[in-house]
Amino acid sequence: MFLQQGFERTTLADVVDCAGGSLATLYKLFGSKTGLLESVMEHRACAKEDRLQGLVDRGRTPIEVLEVLARDLHERFLDPAEVALSRVVIAYSLENPDFARRFYGRTIANARAFLARLFARWQDEGHRLNTRPEMLAAIFLGMFIYDLHTQAISHGASIPATGADLTEKVRFFCIGAGLCQAPTASGPAR
Repeated sequence: MFLQQGFERTTLADVVDCAGGSLATLYKLFGSKTGLLESVMEHRACAKEDRLQGLVDRGRTPIEVLEVLARDLHERFLDPAEVALSRVVIAYSLENPDFARRFYGRTIANARAFLARLFARWQDEGHRLNTRPEMLAAIFLGMFIYDLHTQAISHGASIPATGADLTEKVRFFCIGAGLCQAPTASGPAR
């Protein structure tokens, strides 16, 4: 409903009419319309993190994991519903700085922390990273956030990256990050 009618025009009564239940239950669960929007965004972020963890746990090389992750992030971030929801979040964030901070903490900050742990894990496994895991996480995630924001702002006028473009981005990133060579046999690099 936030996508169809807009966040401001959607009332909690509209949500109850569409989904069923009661206003009392909605208020008890989410507290407000802002709480409902935050819950939607948090649910989407947690689902993404669960998918990412599944990729990592399959014993793939860093470049294989990052290529799959890049395709997943690209597809999910550029999904029309995700782009439209991002527009809603961006617009509401301008009006409500507290919401913006909570949204950032629950989504972008969590994704960056997950990626930083992933890069730190690879470093502990002997990969000689060329910078801190936190910096690599910010740079990697930034490649996809840029695409999402460009699509959201341009209403699809920009040309999305192809599969070959994503592979090239990831390979370039891995070269710069120090993830293309095999881990050292002498143990963790520092």
